Amino acid sequence: MKRPVKILLILLGAVVLAVLVVVANVSRSRSAVRGIEVNIRYGKTPPLVDDQTVRDSILAAVPALLQHSVGGVDRDAVVQAASRVPYLSDVSASVSVSGQVVVRAKQRRPIVRLYYAGREFYLDAEGCLMPASNLGSCDVLVAGGDFRMPVPADSLWTVAATAAGNRQLADLWRVACFLDSESKYGDLIDQLYVERDGDLLMVPKLGNHVVELGDADNLEEKFANLLSFYRKGMPRAGWDTYSRISLKYRDQVVCTKRNETK
Repeated sequence: MKRPVKILLILLGAVVLAVLVVVANVSRSRSAVRGIEVNIRYGKTPPLVDDQTVRDSILAAVPALLQHSVGGVDRDAVVQAASRVPYLSDVSASVSVSGQVVVRAKQRRPIVRLYYAGREFYLDAEGCLMPASNLGSCDVLVAGGDFRMPVPADSLWTVAATAAGNRQLADLWRVACFLDSESKYGDLIDQLYVERDGDLLMVPKLGNHVVELGDADNLEEKFANLLSFYRKGMPRAGWDTYSRISLKYRDQVVCTKRNETK
């Protein structure tokens, strides 16, 4: 076969293939959506949300989605609807070859469980607020507080967005992030509490005392002082000697003996 003929056949084959691809894509875009597939990456966190909750959120925002053709799917609208589920981050949407709208997301990882006004919330490392879930619970730091400003019920609220407006909650979140990232200190603390004046109190896992942290500044120094005191001072004094240990003052650990007026 002469070279020009070979080239002509190759070009003809390429054209035919391109036409078939176009026809297949057009046919696919006109086919009906066959359903919603939800893939959630939970990591090591217990499931706090299920697939059906995500589907319900999507269909509430895009009720006619399952009547759309594949080519008519507004993927941005699907992502926005799924992102309204407070437990999810990194949401994406695509349409599979079989006509399924595929939603992929990552479940947020709570770092603190907040009790406020008879309600329970989680905060994650990004400062996003989530309601407690009926599906399960996470073994994380517990917190509460006498907040001057109410904790918003909006599930899309974040600490970072309103830190200046609610400094108490922002400081609590900063301490929770620190304890989450520094396990040698996080393993010491069981509960956090924000007082009305903004001071942070901590209930440790060992001993029968309260640790007065003050604000959320100089956390590395404050916790290093606390750990040093636990290792060197407490064994000599006894774990039941003090009712309160204060880290508020620079380069000091101030202790109040039990039954002693502060």
